[in-house]
Order: sequence, then C-alpha cells, then structure tokens
Amino acid sequence: MLEKITEACKFLLNNYPGAAQVREYLDSRLTKESQDRFQFGYYPGWEEISLLTDMVGEDIIVEHNLIYYKDIEDSLFPRSIPFSYFDKFSLVMPFRDVYGKTVGLVARTLLSDENMKEAKIPKYKNTKNFEKGRHLFGLYENKKSIFDKGMVFVVEGQFDVIKANERGIDNIVALGTCNMTPYQFSLICRYTDNIGLLLDNDDGGEKGRKAIISKFGNMASIHNFYLPEIYKDIDEYLTKEKDCNVDNIALFVK
Repeated sequence: MLEKITEACKFLLNNYPGAAQVREYLDSRLTKESQDRFQFGYYPGWEEISLLTDMVGEDIIVEHNLIYYKDIEDSLFPRSIPFSYFDKFSLVMPFRDVYGKTVGLVARTLLSDENMKEAKIPKYKNTKNFEKGRHLFGLYENKKSIFDKGMVFVVEGQFDVIKANERGIDNIVALGTCNMTPYQFSLICRYTDNIGLLLDNDDGGEKGRKAIISKFGNMASIHNFYLPEIYKDIDEYLTKEKDCNVDNIALFVK
C-alpha cells in the first residue's frame, strides 16, 4: 500500500498549487528525469491532509502510522487527538528494496536550520518500522551497473546517489548513515566485493570508514575515496563542479 501513497504524493507534487515550494526546491536540485525516476512527491500538512486521505483512504494512512492518535486528559473529559507523522515534512520519496518493492518512505523538511531547531525536528524522517540497516538506497536502480562494472561506490545520502546518477555514475548506493550493517554488506556482496567508500567529509564519515574497514576489510576489497576537503559530500561536489562526471571520477582518489 505504500506504493499507492507514493503515487498519490507524486500526483500532488505535479498538480497541487500548494506544492509549489517543494517543486521549486526539487527543480533547483535535480532534473525532472531524476524526480520521476525516484518518484518524489508532496506530503500535505495536517490542515490539508484530506488531499491525501481522499485519494488513498484514511485507513491506509493510519495502517502505516502516518496518522496516529494521542489520548489527552483535561479538566473536561479524556479525548483522542489525531496527529500527522510527517507534519512539517513536505518532501517525500519511496525507499525501495533490491526487488523494487517500496519498503518505506523518506521525508524531508524544507524548514530552515533555525526553524528545525525551534521545532525540534530532524531534516529527514522515515516511516515507522522501516529498518534502514537492511536496505541500500539506489541498489534496485543501480544493481546491474554495479555487477557489470564489478565495483560499487558507497555514500551516505539519497541525494548523493541521485546526483551521481545524473552525471553517469550509476554504480553507487547509499547507506543512509555513515555506518554499514552486516546485512548491507551482504547485499553489496551479491553484486561485487570491490567497494569504494565515498562517505561525507566530516568526523562521522571518517569514523564510518574506519569501522567499515575494520569489520569487513578481510572479506572484501575496500578502498577509501575522498572528495576535495572544501566539499561536504558528493552531492555538493557534483552540484558545484558542473564538469565532473563518470569520466573523471578518478579525481576522487586520494
């Protein structure tokens, strides 16, 4: 049923006037082809949630805990108050497993850093019960290229994968974090044992590299690739370095 929610959100992104901010953000970051390929959508705020429930049914939204209830006791009488799980997270996309089945939704807020801090919310939020450590973003889309090329680049974020794909770097997957689980490692090894770590240029990324090599280095060929230090991640690098593509990816080697 997550597929039905994904299709509805995609329709709202392309047709609902209230989704203009999300459309503008995506257009500033990605091509239309990428937006369609990775099935981005607009998730309505609580005051307009009927846009979604009218399309897919409230029972489906509740089934996936995207609407939930809290019991409130006040001086008058106990009552249940509904809440939207993705309230303030207007940009959504599906997270697909290796077979193409949607196993979770990834949502992003477009609030500023200051407003996120004030609202006490993170930049990204996943659907409940989604086990991120059992999946790799981009593996479904890129597994053939990984197998054919005999090598995979491993990055942290979903936008890293999508931006790399736009530049012809299609043997790439994202962990969703700087850590690799044994299950994620086993998924990669179905297609190649030649792994290039291209994690973020920060302390977390460096710790992740060391932990991954320590845990799995004796079971696969794992190499570190680095971006120039002024860039945080491959998404930022490719966004600013307009001429960089698959033909000069060797620039990443350090």
